[in-house]
Amino acid sequence: MLEIQRKRTYLCIFFLYFAIFFYLGIIPSNIDNLLTTLAGLSNFGVSFIITAGLISGTVSLLLFGYFSDHLSQRFGRKNLFILTNLLWIITIGILSLSPHYSFFIVFYIIAAMGSGAFLPIGFSIIGDLFTSNERGKRFGSMYVGLFLGNGFGVIFGGLVGWRLGFVISCILGLCALFGYFRFGNDPKRGASDFELQDSNMVQDYNYKITPNSLIQLVKTKTVIGILASVFCSGIATSTLSNWAIFSLNLQINNKMLTILVCIIAGIGGIAGAVIGGDLGDMFSNNGDLKGRIKISGIGIIIGSLFLLGFYQSAFIILGVIGNFFVFLSRGNQFAIYSDVCVPELRGTVNALNGIMINLGGIVGNLLVSAIIQDNIANISICIIIVILIWFFGAIFWVIPYFYYSKDLTSKKLRIKDRIEQIEVIHR
Repeated sequence: MLEIQRKRTYLCIFFLYFAIFFYLGIIPSNIDNLLTTLAGLSNFGVSFIITAGLISGTVSLLLFGYFSDHLSQRFGRKNLFILTNLLWIITIGILSLSPHYSFFIVFYIIAAMGSGAFLPIGFSIIGDLFTSNERGKRFGSMYVGLFLGNGFGVIFGGLVGWRLGFVISCILGLCALFGYFRFGNDPKRGASDFELQDSNMVQDYNYKITPNSLIQLVKTKTVIGILASVFCSGIATSTLSNWAIFSLNLQINNKMLTILVCIIAGIGGIAGAVIGGDLGDMFSNNGDLKGRIKISGIGIIIGSLFLLGFYQSAFIILGVIGNFFVFLSRGNQFAIYSDVCVPELRGTVNALNGIMINLGGIVGNLLVSAIIQDNIANISICIIIVILIWFFGAIFWVIPYFYYSKDLTSKKLRIKDRIEQIEVIHR
């Protein structure tokens, strides 16, 4: 019965992630439509909508990354997860009625506040559902939801337009959220950690985030190294997710064919995220602690080079191979976070991951805004720049390569000391 509950909970979270990226896929396929149908929108305005959404999402990640554990204790993590998801779902429905640019951007910012809370809350639930030997696969599989959601959002957005696309997003979100309300559960903190499974007393530990615990997180060099690389990847992925279709269409000159090319290329990313997580779990099971790190860093280097070729030639196979390799890291980075962080900090570190992606996205979109302001065709130059940044960001994986085993040992010692202290108190 417990295994069925875990699977149901995971599937509901998966489909909510799918719905979020479905609505995020609407704008990239409708940049031209928005410019012609939304009153008061300019070339710079499109980039500003994307940037404003990223800033709002970053603020949300900061708030819920810091306060989610305290709020979860007070209101229940399941209730908090439902309410934050309900915020973006309702707002997206309202967004479909936008009469002009000002109305659109206000509600897009509100929607980003709701969806921004997903990462620190939803991914911390997954971290408590599955053991360290399963997390790579599970976190990697979440990127299947990301790619499929974004892909279907792009397709349906291109076919039906942005207004109906947002309505469909709202309906999908409501269905997924009802499923979580009906079938999902909230696992106890630390329930999947081997060190804590034999100590029921530890489950009552106070999980409130403190300045001291945040200092512990900053001192975890493995986390800092990965976050630095994630920032570089955020510059690239945010720019590509919003502008890839527009850029490639300048070469192909057929919007639906361009969408198809991007979708097929994105399949490589789905396979990469899942297989990368599986490989990482395999290395972990075999005692190779650095296995997750090696396939992640090397994958980014190889994949970004193939993506450079793809965006210059629109040759699909280059895009498939490139996305496969760059996304080998995705499931592994969250698995590594869960390995080196004590349970109460997992929501925070997942939030920091999202913050770094969003900050990278803000930098990327500001770069786009500056370059395309006079000539929107200059977007191809931006694509080259951001992929090169992604390539050089792989260097930061050297830091976890040298510190992962040390940080893992340090985390185990902290949990051991915590168990001993609590047992003394109870005695």
